[in-house]
Amino acid sequence: MKNEMKQTVLGLIPADWEVTKLGKFGSCIRGVSYKPDDLVDELTNAIIILRSNNIADGNLNYDDVKLVTRKNVAEKQLLQDGDIAICMSNGSKRLVGKSARYSQKGYEVSIGAFCSLFRANTDIDKNFLFQLFQSDLYQKQIDLELAGSAINNLKDSSINGLLFAFPPLPEQQKIAEILSTLDEKMAVIDEQLAQTQELKKGLMQRLLTRGIGHTEFKDSPLGQIPVGWEVRLLDEVAERGSGHTPSKNFPEYYNGGIKWISLADSFRLDNGWIKETKTEISSLGIKNSSATLHPEGTVLLSRDAGVGKSAVMHEDMAVSQHFITWTCNGKLNNWFLYYYLQLQKPLFERIASGSTIKTIGLPFFKKFSVPVPPIAEQEQIAEILTTVDDKIQVLEDKKAQYQTLKRGLMQQLLTGQRRVRVVPAETVLA
Repeated sequence: MKNEMKQTVLGLIPADWEVTKLGKFGSCIRGVSYKPDDLVDELTNAIIILRSNNIADGNLNYDDVKLVTRKNVAEKQLLQDGDIAICMSNGSKRLVGKSARYSQKGYEVSIGAFCSLFRANTDIDKNFLFQLFQSDLYQKQIDLELAGSAINNLKDSSINGLLFAFPPLPEQQKIAEILSTLDEKMAVIDEQLAQTQELKKGLMQRLLTRGIGHTEFKDSPLGQIPVGWEVRLLDEVAERGSGHTPSKNFPEYYNGGIKWISLADSFRLDNGWIKETKTEISSLGIKNSSATLHPEGTVLLSRDAGVGKSAVMHEDMAVSQHFITWTCNGKLNNWFLYYYLQLQKPLFERIASGSTIKTIGLPFFKKFSVPVPPIAEQEQIAEILTTVDDKIQVLEDKKAQYQTLKRGLMQQLLTGQRRVRVVPAETVLA
């Protein structure tokens, strides 16, 4: 396809495309304001209200919704198939502007007052519209709108005023078709991930409390466990340790090649191995502080700011004082311990205390007990759960590949750098 280009405020685009404001193709409608007295418990004669927490990754979830009386909701505020729900205000700036497409349900749904919906007219393909809201250009314009403002808030006029390049309607439909195919593939992976994660959850609960193939059980301080298992203080079967932050007044204490796990690495936890850290310290940093170099395979757990998150060290590493570590001996398999700590994460989150930063005090861990099966059974349990984790990782990597592919295609297709030929029977990438 011959691709004649023209210069616009958005850069070069095909000559038959136009740059215009989003408001030409629809309008924003603000969500529903309601009072506590307007909330009801039954869906009969009520409207489901979605809020910013229900908008994630281009999709709407219904995990935590509100129900309000029908009289509070104007007809135009009811979501229609293809509407885009947008978070317009949030305490976290990074969440403002996130959006999701609504698909028709068998009940009436609207959005709260901190959200808006964008409703398209008939001059734009609704699937193409959804892809625009997922694009880098959309996010860049939202970031610019919020930059320098102390208030994390968008106006309806902010959304209506967004600039995009619009191809003719048939080309919109073909672009949306290509990108939607990738969305469908990722949706299948998401479903597989959810099923595998649910499988892992059930396996952890069963294997770490009931073991493999046992028929006889006994009472213990941790509840019923298989006959042949013990309950021991964790300190009896693993060496407990901690860490420290070397003085930052001495540059030579840092950047010395020793990976040092700090709160900045919290996002790396709960994924089995921890292999990388934001900061490295030096042997001098170890020598001149209370920091300790822990051996490969050491299990660590965050005591605060992400309390209960855990991981296994992929190599010799040090930690800050916000973590507690265990180096297992011959009676306890480190991966068995890791998965048991994962199972107990709700307990850690529940007992953490503190008004500013939730933390778990050292006395708790001195009294913390774990089940101790025979070491061969520990290894078998750990192997089963590791295999499931490996499957989850494969699925996550596959989804990441599709995300990268889609991101590249969006950049090309939504700017006209790569054209689609609109023919009666098929779509062909130019």
